[in-house]
Amino acid sequence: MRTLAFIILTSSLLTSCVGVKKYTRFAEAKIEAIKTATISENITFDLSELENRNAKVTSTTLKSQFIPAILYWQWNNTIKCEINPRLVGEYFREYFLAFADTLNMYEKLEGRELEVKIEKIPTRFLYVNKGHTFILLYLYTVSSLTIIYPQKEDLVVSYKLTENGSIINEGSLTVKNKDQPINNTFKSTKKFTWQYIDQFKENNRKLTNELVDMLFNEL
Repeated sequence: MRTLAFIILTSSLLTSCVGVKKYTRFAEAKIEAIKTATISENITFDLSELENRNAKVTSTTLKSQFIPAILYWQWNNTIKCEINPRLVGEYFREYFLAFADTLNMYEKLEGRELEVKIEKIPTRFLYVNKGHTFILLYLYTVSSLTIIYPQKEDLVVSYKLTENGSIINEGSLTVKNKDQPINNTFKSTKKFTWQYIDQFKENNRKLTNELVDMLFNEL
């Protein structure tokens, strides 16, 4: 009886799936709004293509499945999480201006004005918790996976270089998203989500720096 109780308890813990509201709170706690935007006279940003939502994070359930059969339990909890696109665009602006400064882009502009418009930017990922348990008379086996998958979204930006109100150069640049899935090495869903959001921010910073490098050579 003790063994059976242990099996049931273990299975219950493994199959306990975090809900959308709770998961959203985990993600929001790691997303900080830009309090004071960096200002540049020669470089401006157009974020109009990025939806500005009331919430910092929006989560929706894609799949919520639990099969408690007598000898076999199975579960699959998949949540799509999207960080406010406008907020991600504001992070992009800060990353852009910081790296542009290290490249002395302002000197290369020589008083000309650069407008950067974000067409697309990575904002979404999937949280997946799935597995199964086989319960036999004296034995049981458990197989589970908790993983976060970045969505296939590239960074796409258009730009215009103007002088005295006239466009002298314009174009579009794309940087391929190289973000990778990560497995949960924590027992805590919150810590695991925070780990990925740190990775998400760092990945977007690298994408932005790569784009600034490309744009620098276009000017």
